[in-house]
Amino acid sequence: TQFISAELTEDQLELLLESLERKIVSQQLNLVRTQITLGSFQGEAGDMLLSFQHKEEQMLTIALVELSGVQLQEDGSAVPRDKPFEAMAALFVALYALNFLSG
Repeated sequence: TQFISAELTEDQLELLLESLERKIVSQQLNLVRTQITLGSFQGEAGDMLLSFQHKEEQMLTIALVELSGVQLQEDGSAVPRDKPFEAMAALFVALYALNFLSG
């Protein structure tokens, strides 16, 4: 069994704080969950990005996901870089915990 270990960067933590303040953590959680579940990092991201009310929220989410190793573009296409699964898993756990705690 291989132990997966990844940590969030300081930049990601700052973006998570801003996401929490904007109350968009649950939307980001759904997006990341979908990307991990699909495994291919392609498909439904475009529709999910369009669900954000403001362009700033969309751009914040794109930046957060890109720091986890996935090039996520506004049209919904996504390209993994440098084996992003571990970093996306760490992001998923952080988003899940924030979503749970913010109730």
